[in-house]
Amino acid sequence: MRARDEKYFEIIGKNVRHFRISRGLSQQSLAVLCDKIDRSKISDIENAKEDFMMSTLLEICEGLEISLNEVIQDHGDSFYSTMGRNSSDN
Repeated sequence: MRARDEKYFEIIGKNVRHFRISRGLSQQSLAVLCDKIDRSKISDIENAKEDFMMSTLLEICEGLEISLNEVIQDHGDSFYSTMGRNSSDN
């Protein structure tokens, strides 16, 4: 991934984690809801460690029952502060 794109991947990762946790899903539970996506891929996306295809992001949105807009929008720090502190795979 290009350095100039890192902030976008970080925003998407924070949003995936936020919506996953707010729905009470573990990374594994979300992976089960998504076609052809495993837990490690979800972890990589949440931690902005890896580039991914649009189809992967759309599949995650479907699993989380959210729109693409919700997952790409920067909601601001206060939005994310509702997440648990130890939430890497909650």
